[in-house]
Amino acid sequence: MLDPREITSRADEAVEYLVSTLGPAPRAAVVLGTGWDHLDDSYDVISEVDFAGVPGMHRPGVHSHAGNIKVIETRGGPLLVQEGRIHCYEGYSTLEASFPIWVYAALGVELVVSTAAAGGLNPAYTPGNLIIVADHIFLWGADPLVGVNDEAGRDRFMPAGDFYPELWQDKLKECLPVTVESEKGTYAFNTGPSFETDAEATLLRIAGADAVGMSLPVEAIVARYLGLQFAAVCCISNTLLPMRSLAVAGPASLIETVNRTVAGLDGFLDRIASSLDMIG
Repeated sequence: MLDPREITSRADEAVEYLVSTLGPAPRAAVVLGTGWDHLDDSYDVISEVDFAGVPGMHRPGVHSHAGNIKVIETRGGPLLVQEGRIHCYEGYSTLEASFPIWVYAALGVELVVSTAAAGGLNPAYTPGNLIIVADHIFLWGADPLVGVNDEAGRDRFMPAGDFYPELWQDKLKECLPVTVESEKGTYAFNTGPSFETDAEATLLRIAGADAVGMSLPVEAIVARYLGLQFAAVCCISNTLLPMRSLAVAGPASLIETVNRTVAGLDGFLDRIASSLDMIG
């Protein structure tokens, strides 16, 4: 298990390995979550490493999370792509689940865009819809900054806001194909692996959550702490309210639903790769 007091040195070890295997880091990185794993299939791979070889990282143990880090060539330039992630429900701490963000910051990456699947709580959203994350609810599970030593002028006691800067919410929407509709919304975190009960889903919806999932906020918190630009988009894979589509179709349908939506996102990675250049 990673020691929070040694997180900076462990990230530096990972960087040393990645620089020797991947070469110079692109300015932007994309994390491919559940069902997003084929988004980079059509691109030429410049270099690639397995999570298992990177000091401090672990291979994911769930379907559609390959556990690779690639540098690909896009029409917008080189882009770092993380294929899959580990989750707390696999037995990892929030610090371990967010460790790649520590590594990318030390590597010199400036922007991280994270993707995920999520259960729908807002009745206005149906499976296949995209939600650009504008805020989150993170009340269950340990904060990934617990026990971390403040360094380089950083302060763990961050103001509660701007984890998802509005500039990058809007930029992320511009990166999507013009034919793809998306809305902004609030994402609630649940450690999993069990899904939310009816009462829990209702509680989260009353609290203002539009979707619920098992990943994004731990990455957003660390990115904000380390000064990275961060944006996130999730695909509604199933509905919890007003009806449970998961109970009807079965868990395997989650990935299939996201796969269908992601298949229509031509040019998304190209535009992310060039987004930092477009704003200067």
